[in-house]
Amino acid sequence: MIVDVDAHFEPPENWLDEFPGLGDRLPPLLPESDPRLPRGVNTPDAFGFFISDDLLRHVPVETRMPMDRLVTAGMRALYDPELSKSIGYEGASMCCEMTDVAARVAWMDRQGIARQNAISGTGYTLARTIEDPVLGREVLGALNTWMSEQAAPYIDRVMPVTNLRYDDLDWVVAEMTRMRALGSRAFLLFAEPVNGVPPTSPAFDKVWDAAVDLGMIALLHIGLAPAMIHPGWANTDNPSIVRLLSVMQPAQSAHVLLNAMLIDGVFERHPRLTVLMSELGIDWLIPAVDHVDMMAAPGVSPLVLGEYTLPLTPKEYVRRNVRISPLPAPHQTPVALLDQLPEVAVFSSDYPHFEGSDDPVGHYEKILVGLDDERREGFLHGNIEASYAMTGDPL
Repeated sequence: MIVDVDAHFEPPENWLDEFPGLGDRLPPLLPESDPRLPRGVNTPDAFGFFISDDLLRHVPVETRMPMDRLVTAGMRALYDPELSKSIGYEGASMCCEMTDVAARVAWMDRQGIARQNAISGTGYTLARTIEDPVLGREVLGALNTWMSEQAAPYIDRVMPVTNLRYDDLDWVVAEMTRMRALGSRAFLLFAEPVNGVPPTSPAFDKVWDAAVDLGMIALLHIGLAPAMIHPGWANTDNPSIVRLLSVMQPAQSAHVLLNAMLIDGVFERHPRLTVLMSELGIDWLIPAVDHVDMMAAPGVSPLVLGEYTLPLTPKEYVRRNVRISPLPAPHQTPVALLDQLPEVAVFSSDYPHFEGSDDPVGHYEKILVGLDDERREGFLHGNIEASYAMTGDPL
Protein backbone atom coordinates (compact mmCIF):
# COMPACT_ATOMS: atom_id res chain seq x y z
CA MET A 1 0.00 0.00 0.00
CA ILE A 2 2.91 2.39 -0.71
CA VAL A 3 1.83 5.97 -1.43
CA ASP A 4 4.16 8.01 -3.65
CA VAL A 5 3.64 11.69 -2.85
CA ASP A 6 5.96 13.16 -5.51
CA ALA A 7 6.19 11.87 -9.07
CA HIS A 8 5.98 13.70 -12.40
CA PHE A 9 4.00 13.66 -15.63
CA GLU A 10 3.98 16.33 -18.34
CA PRO A 11 1.63 17.30 -21.16
CA PRO A 12 2.98 17.01 -24.72
CA GLU A 13 4.07 20.17 -26.50
CA ASN A 14 0.78 20.42 -28.39
CA TRP A 15 -1.55 20.01 -25.39
CA LEU A 16 -2.99 23.51 -25.84
CA ASP A 17 -4.39 22.45 -29.23
CA GLU A 18 -7.23 20.78 -27.32
CA PHE A 19 -8.35 24.22 -26.07
CA PRO A 20 -9.08 26.24 -29.24
CA GLY A 21 -7.94 29.84 -29.11
CA LEU A 22 -6.19 29.58 -25.76
CA GLY A 23 -2.76 28.96 -27.22
CA ASP A 24 -3.15 31.98 -29.51
CA ARG A 25 -3.55 34.21 -26.46
CA LEU A 26 -0.45 32.88 -24.74
CA PRO A 27 2.69 34.84 -25.62
CA PRO A 28 5.24 32.85 -27.66
CA LEU A 29 7.90 33.67 -25.06
CA LEU A 30 7.50 33.91 -21.30
CA PRO A 31 7.53 35.88 -19.08
CA GLU A 32 6.45 38.93 -21.09
CA SER A 33 8.57 41.36 -19.06
CA ASP A 34 11.68 39.25 -19.67
CA PRO A 35 10.92 36.87 -22.57
CA ARG A 36 13.37 34.00 -22.21
CA LEU A 37 11.27 30.82 -22.25
CA PRO A 38 9.44 29.31 -25.21
CA ARG A 39 5.75 28.60 -24.60
CA GLY A 40 6.55 24.90 -24.55
CA VAL A 41 8.41 24.85 -21.27
CA ASN A 42 9.88 21.33 -21.40
CA THR A 43 13.19 22.69 -22.64
CA PRO A 44 16.78 23.26 -21.48
CA ASP A 45 15.92 26.96 -21.21
CA ALA A 46 13.19 26.20 -18.69
CA PHE A 47 15.68 24.22 -16.61
CA GLY A 48 18.14 27.10 -16.84
CA PHE A 49 15.42 29.51 -15.79
CA PHE A 50 14.61 27.58 -12.63
CA ILE A 51 18.21 27.24 -11.52
CA SER A 52 18.93 30.95 -11.98
CA ASP A 53 15.68 32.80 -11.36
CA ASP A 54 15.81 32.77 -7.55
CA LEU A 55 18.65 35.26 -7.88
CA LEU A 56 17.79 36.96 -11.17
CA ARG A 57 14.12 37.69 -10.42
CA HIS A 58 15.21 40.65 -8.28
CA VAL A 59 17.75 41.92 -10.83
CA PRO A 60 16.73 44.60 -13.36
CA VAL A 61 15.75 42.92 -16.63
CA GLU A 62 18.33 44.80 -18.67
CA THR A 63 21.20 43.54 -16.49
CA ARG A 64 20.21 39.88 -16.19
CA MET A 65 22.67 37.35 -17.55
CA PRO A 66 21.47 36.02 -20.94
CA MET A 67 19.91 32.59 -20.98
CA ASP A 68 22.44 31.21 -23.46
CA ARG A 69 25.14 31.74 -20.83
CA LEU A 70 23.11 30.09 -18.09
CA VAL A 71 22.15 26.93 -19.98
CA THR A 72 24.88 24.30 -19.77
CA ALA A 73 25.76 21.41 -22.06
CA GLY A 74 24.48 19.10 -19.34
CA MET A 75 21.08 20.77 -19.39
CA ARG A 76 20.87 20.39 -23.15
CA ALA A 77 21.73 16.71 -22.82
CA LEU A 78 18.86 16.18 -20.35
CA TYR A 79 16.37 17.24 -23.01
CA ASP A 80 18.05 15.58 -26.01
CA PRO A 81 16.26 12.29 -26.89
CA GLU A 82 19.55 10.60 -27.76
CA LEU A 83 21.98 12.09 -25.25
CA SER A 84 19.58 11.69 -22.34
CA LYS A 85 19.66 7.90 -22.76
CA SER A 86 23.15 7.88 -21.29
CA ILE A 87 22.13 9.95 -18.24
CA GLY A 88 20.59 8.47 -15.14
CA TYR A 89 18.60 5.24 -15.46
CA GLU A 90 16.58 3.64 -18.22
CA GLY A 91 13.34 5.56 -18.66
CA ALA A 92 14.59 8.70 -16.90
CA SER A 93 13.07 11.82 -18.41
CA MET A 94 12.60 15.42 -17.35
CA CYS A 95 9.44 15.69 -19.46
CA CYS A 96 7.80 12.26 -19.66
CA GLU A 97 4.56 12.85 -21.57
CA MET A 98 1.36 11.85 -19.80
CA THR A 99 0.10 9.90 -22.79
CA ASP A 100 0.59 6.34 -21.56
CA VAL A 101 -0.77 6.24 -18.05
CA ALA A 102 -1.18 2.47 -18.29
CA ALA A 103 2.60 2.09 -18.56
CA ARG A 104 3.05 4.23 -15.45
CA VAL A 105 0.56 2.07 -13.54
CA ALA A 106 2.41 -1.06 -14.67
CA TRP A 107 5.65 0.43 -13.27
CA MET A 108 3.83 1.26 -10.03
CA ASP A 109 2.61 -2.35 -9.82
CA ARG A 110 6.17 -3.62 -10.16
CA GLN A 111 7.21 -1.32 -7.33
CA GLY A 112 4.23 -2.04 -5.11
CA ILE A 113 3.02 1.57 -5.23
CA ALA A 114 -0.72 1.84 -4.68
CA ARG A 115 -1.19 5.55 -5.37
CA GLN A 116 0.91 8.33 -6.79
CA ASN A 117 0.69 12.10 -7.05
CA ALA A 118 1.33 13.32 -10.60
CA ILE A 119 2.96 16.76 -10.56
CA SER A 120 3.48 18.86 -13.70
CA GLY A 121 6.59 20.98 -13.96
CA THR A 122 4.87 22.66 -16.89
CA GLY A 123 2.17 23.71 -14.46
CA TYR A 124 4.37 25.33 -11.87
CA THR A 125 6.50 26.93 -14.60
CA LEU A 126 3.43 28.51 -16.18
CA ALA A 127 2.21 29.57 -12.73
CA ARG A 128 5.41 31.58 -12.27
CA THR A 129 5.89 32.93 -15.79
CA ILE A 130 2.44 33.96 -17.08
CA GLU A 131 2.12 37.52 -15.85
CA ASP A 132 -1.51 38.18 -16.85
CA PRO A 133 -3.47 36.76 -13.88
CA VAL A 134 -6.68 36.13 -15.83
CA LEU A 135 -4.87 34.32 -18.63
CA GLY A 136 -2.74 32.48 -16.08
CA ARG A 137 -5.78 31.11 -14.28
CA GLU A 138 -7.37 30.04 -17.56
CA VAL A 139 -4.23 28.23 -18.73
CA LEU A 140 -3.72 26.46 -15.41
CA GLY A 141 -7.37 25.43 -15.35
CA ALA A 142 -7.00 23.99 -18.85
CA LEU A 143 -3.88 22.08 -17.82
CA ASN A 144 -5.66 20.72 -14.76
CA THR A 145 -8.49 19.54 -17.01
CA TRP A 146 -6.06 17.94 -19.47
CA MET A 147 -4.21 16.05 -16.73
CA SER A 148 -7.39 14.82 -15.07
CA GLU A 149 -8.74 13.55 -18.39
CA GLN A 150 -5.53 11.66 -19.07
CA ALA A 151 -5.56 10.11 -15.61
CA ALA A 152 -9.30 9.36 -15.58
CA PRO A 153 -9.09 5.61 -16.42
CA TYR A 154 -6.62 5.16 -13.54
CA ILE A 155 -7.73 7.93 -11.20
CA ASP A 156 -7.71 5.55 -8.23
CA ARG A 157 -3.97 5.11 -8.83
CA VAL A 158 -2.56 8.25 -10.49
CA MET A 159 -3.82 11.46 -8.88
CA PRO A 160 -3.12 14.75 -10.73
CA VAL A 161 -1.90 17.51 -8.43
CA THR A 162 -3.94 20.68 -8.95
CA ASN A 163 -2.01 23.63 -10.39
CA LEU A 164 -2.93 26.99 -8.85
CA ARG A 165 -1.95 30.62 -8.62
CA TYR A 166 -2.93 32.72 -5.65
CA ASP A 167 -3.94 36.16 -6.94
CA ASP A 168 -7.67 35.28 -6.63
CA LEU A 169 -8.42 33.09 -3.62
CA ASP A 170 -12.06 32.57 -4.59
CA TRP A 171 -10.86 31.07 -7.88
CA VAL A 172 -8.40 28.92 -5.92
CA VAL A 173 -11.22 27.41 -3.85
CA ALA A 174 -13.40 26.89 -6.91
CA GLU A 175 -10.59 25.18 -8.82
CA MET A 176 -9.72 22.97 -5.86
CA THR A 177 -13.38 21.95 -5.63
CA ARG A 178 -13.58 21.21 -9.34
CA MET A 179 -10.39 19.18 -9.36
CA ARG A 180 -11.29 17.21 -6.24
CA ALA A 181 -14.40 16.02 -8.09
CA LEU A 182 -12.05 14.85 -10.87
CA GLY A 183 -9.83 12.85 -8.51
CA SER A 184 -7.11 15.25 -7.33
CA ARG A 185 -6.06 14.85 -3.68
CA ALA A 186 -3.35 17.56 -3.50
CA PHE A 187 -2.81 21.11 -4.72
CA LEU A 188 0.39 23.06 -5.30
CA LEU A 189 1.12 25.81 -2.80
CA PHE A 190 3.20 28.93 -3.41
CA ALA A 191 5.57 29.69 -0.52
CA GLU A 192 5.51 33.47 -0.73
CA PRO A 193 2.87 36.16 -0.22
CA VAL A 194 0.93 37.05 -3.38
CA ASN A 195 -0.32 40.61 -3.82
CA GLY A 196 0.99 41.25 -0.31
CA VAL A 197 -1.24 38.56 1.24
CA PRO A 198 0.76 35.91 3.14
CA PRO A 199 -0.55 32.34 3.45
CA THR A 200 -0.94 32.96 7.20
CA SER A 201 -3.44 35.78 6.66
CA PRO A 202 -7.08 35.23 7.70
CA ALA A 203 -7.90 35.87 4.03
CA PHE A 204 -6.24 32.52 3.31
CA ASP A 205 -8.43 30.63 5.78
CA LYS A 206 -10.93 29.90 3.00
CA VAL A 207 -8.19 27.94 1.19
CA TRP A 208 -7.26 25.92 4.28
CA ASP A 209 -10.94 25.31 5.08
CA ALA A 210 -11.52 24.07 1.53
CA ALA A 211 -8.48 21.79 1.72
CA VAL A 212 -9.83 20.04 4.81
CA ASP A 213 -13.43 19.95 3.58
CA LEU A 214 -12.32 18.45 0.25
CA GLY A 215 -9.88 15.95 1.73
CA MET A 216 -6.87 17.53 0.02
CA ILE A 217 -3.35 18.36 1.20
CA ALA A 218 -1.24 21.39 0.30
CA LEU A 219 1.95 20.45 -1.53
CA LEU A 220 4.88 22.87 -1.48
CA HIS A 221 7.24 21.73 -4.24
CA ILE A 222 10.55 22.98 -5.57
CA GLY A 223 9.84 25.59 -8.22
CA LEU A 224 7.19 27.31 -6.10
CA ALA A 225 9.45 28.03 -3.12
CA PRO A 226 11.99 30.52 -4.48
CA ALA A 227 14.78 31.73 -2.21
CA MET A 228 15.35 35.41 -1.40
CA ILE A 229 18.86 36.40 -2.53
CA HIS A 230 20.33 39.90 -2.64
CA PRO A 231 20.44 40.99 -6.31
CA GLY A 232 23.97 42.30 -5.85
CA TRP A 233 25.18 38.70 -6.03
CA ALA A 234 24.25 38.74 -9.72
CA ASN A 235 26.93 41.39 -10.32
CA THR A 236 29.28 38.76 -11.71
CA ASP A 237 30.44 37.51 -15.07
CA ASN A 238 30.49 33.93 -13.80
CA PRO A 239 27.27 32.04 -14.70
CA SER A 240 28.26 29.25 -12.30
CA ILE A 241 27.84 31.67 -9.39
CA VAL A 242 24.35 32.67 -10.56
CA ARG A 243 23.29 29.04 -10.87
CA LEU A 244 24.92 27.88 -7.64
CA LEU A 245 23.53 30.64 -5.43
CA SER A 246 20.06 30.09 -6.88
CA VAL A 247 19.90 26.40 -5.95
CA MET A 248 21.93 26.03 -2.76
CA GLN A 249 19.19 27.02 -0.30
CA PRO A 250 16.06 25.24 -1.58
CA ALA A 251 14.46 25.14 1.87
CA GLN A 252 14.73 28.86 2.61
CA SER A 253 11.17 29.85 1.65
CA ALA A 254 9.77 26.62 3.08
CA HIS A 255 11.50 27.39 6.38
CA VAL A 256 10.01 30.90 6.46
CA LEU A 257 6.55 29.61 5.59
CA LEU A 258 6.73 26.88 8.22
CA ASN A 259 7.74 29.27 11.01
CA ALA A 260 5.02 31.74 10.05
CA MET A 261 2.30 29.07 9.94
CA LEU A 262 3.38 27.63 13.29
CA ILE A 263 3.57 30.92 15.19
CA ASP A 264 0.59 32.59 13.51
CA GLY A 265 -1.65 29.72 14.59
CA VAL A 266 -2.64 28.35 11.17
CA PHE A 267 -2.45 24.77 12.38
CA GLU A 268 -4.37 25.66 15.54
CA ARG A 269 -7.18 27.23 13.48
CA HIS A 270 -7.07 24.34 11.01
CA PRO A 271 -6.08 21.28 13.03
CA ARG A 272 -6.91 18.82 10.22
CA LEU A 273 -4.77 20.59 7.60
CA THR A 274 -1.57 19.02 6.23
CA VAL A 275 1.24 20.84 4.41
CA LEU A 276 3.57 18.52 2.50
CA MET A 277 7.01 19.70 1.34
CA SER A 278 8.78 17.92 -1.54
CA GLU A 279 12.17 18.30 -3.25
CA LEU A 280 13.19 20.98 -0.76
CA GLY A 281 15.74 18.90 1.12
CA ILE A 282 15.06 17.08 4.36
CA ASP A 283 18.04 17.50 6.69
CA TRP A 284 17.08 21.09 7.57
CA LEU A 285 13.77 20.21 9.20
CA ILE A 286 14.96 18.77 12.54
CA PRO A 287 17.12 21.78 13.52
CA ALA A 288 14.45 24.15 12.20
CA VAL A 289 11.78 22.57 14.38
CA ASP A 290 14.08 22.40 17.39
CA HIS A 291 14.88 26.09 16.97
CA VAL A 292 11.30 27.34 16.75
CA ASP A 293 10.31 25.01 19.59
CA MET A 294 13.02 26.57 21.74
CA MET A 295 11.91 30.09 20.77
CA ALA A 296 8.40 29.27 22.00
CA ALA A 297 9.55 27.73 25.28
CA PRO A 298 8.59 29.34 28.61
CA GLY A 299 11.26 31.78 29.71
CA VAL A 300 12.53 32.21 26.16
CA SER A 301 9.44 33.29 24.20
CA PRO A 302 9.04 36.70 25.92
CA LEU A 303 12.36 37.81 24.43
CA VAL A 304 11.19 37.60 20.79
CA LEU A 305 7.65 36.27 20.50
CA GLY A 306 6.09 37.73 23.56
CA GLU A 307 4.14 35.10 25.45
CA TYR A 308 3.56 31.96 23.39
CA THR A 309 -0.07 31.07 24.07
CA LEU A 310 -0.93 28.32 21.57
CA PRO A 311 -2.00 25.08 23.29
CA LEU A 312 0.52 22.86 21.46
CA THR A 313 4.24 23.35 21.01
CA PRO A 314 5.55 24.05 17.49
CA LYS A 315 7.03 20.55 17.42
CA GLU A 316 3.65 19.03 18.25
CA TYR A 317 2.02 20.94 15.39
CA VAL A 318 4.73 19.74 13.01
CA ARG A 319 4.21 16.13 14.02
CA ARG A 320 0.49 16.46 13.40
CA ASN A 321 0.26 18.83 10.43
CA VAL A 322 3.50 18.71 8.42
CA ARG A 323 4.92 16.08 6.10
CA ILE A 324 8.15 16.11 4.09
CA SER A 325 9.48 13.79 1.40
CA PRO A 326 13.14 13.15 0.55
CA LEU A 327 14.50 12.39 -2.87
CA PRO A 328 15.47 8.70 -3.18
CA ALA A 329 19.15 9.61 -2.95
CA PRO A 330 21.84 8.75 -0.37
CA HIS A 331 22.24 12.38 0.75
CA GLN A 332 18.54 12.65 1.72
CA THR A 333 18.01 9.69 4.03
CA PRO A 334 14.87 10.00 6.19
CA VAL A 335 16.24 7.82 9.01
CA ALA A 336 17.08 10.64 11.46
CA LEU A 337 13.71 12.27 10.85
CA LEU A 338 11.88 8.98 11.40
CA ASP A 339 13.77 8.64 14.68
CA GLN A 340 13.04 12.13 16.03
CA LEU A 341 9.79 13.12 14.27
CA PRO A 342 8.46 9.72 13.19
CA GLU A 343 5.15 10.96 11.78
CA VAL A 344 6.65 13.49 9.38
CA ALA A 345 8.70 11.75 6.66
CA VAL A 346 6.84 10.25 3.66
CA PHE A 347 7.80 8.23 0.57
CA SER A 348 8.50 9.77 -2.84
CA SER A 349 10.05 8.48 -6.04
CA ASP A 350 10.43 11.71 -8.06
CA TYR A 351 10.04 9.31 -11.00
CA PRO A 352 10.94 9.72 -13.83
CA HIS A 353 13.27 12.66 -13.11
CA PHE A 354 16.99 12.00 -13.14
CA GLU A 355 17.38 12.89 -9.47
CA GLY A 356 14.66 10.33 -8.72
CA SER A 357 14.82 6.55 -9.10
CA ASP A 358 13.35 3.76 -11.20
CA ASP A 359 13.59 1.51 -8.11
CA PRO A 360 12.68 3.80 -5.21
CA VAL A 361 11.28 0.97 -3.11
CA GLY A 362 14.52 -0.99 -3.41
CA HIS A 363 16.47 2.15 -2.56
CA TYR A 364 14.51 2.81 0.62
CA GLU A 365 14.47 -0.84 1.69
CA LYS A 366 18.24 -0.68 2.04
CA ILE A 367 18.15 2.60 3.95
CA LEU A 368 15.33 1.62 6.30
CA VAL A 369 16.60 -1.86 7.11
CA GLY A 370 17.35 -1.01 10.74
CA LEU A 371 14.02 0.65 11.53
CA ASP A 372 11.15 -1.00 13.38
CA ASP A 373 8.06 -1.95 11.35
CA GLU A 374 5.95 0.93 12.65
CA ARG A 375 8.33 3.64 11.46
CA ARG A 376 9.08 1.87 8.20
CA GLU A 377 5.39 1.43 7.39
CA GLY A 378 4.72 4.99 8.48
CA PHE A 379 7.22 6.26 5.94
CA LEU A 380 5.96 4.03 3.12
CA HIS A 381 2.29 4.85 3.55
CA GLY A 382 1.01 5.28 7.11
CA ASN A 383 2.07 8.87 7.73
CA ILE A 384 0.45 10.30 4.60
CA GLU A 385 -2.60 8.07 5.05
CA ALA A 386 -3.01 9.57 8.53
CA SER A 387 -2.99 13.04 6.98
CA TYR A 388 -5.86 12.17 4.67
CA ALA A 389 -7.77 10.34 7.38
CA MET A 390 -7.45 13.46 9.53
CA THR A 391 -9.53 15.38 6.95
CA GLY A 392 -12.33 12.83 7.25
CA ASP A 393 -11.81 11.66 3.66
CA PRO A 394 -9.20 8.87 3.82
CA LEU A 395 -7.44 7.47 0.77
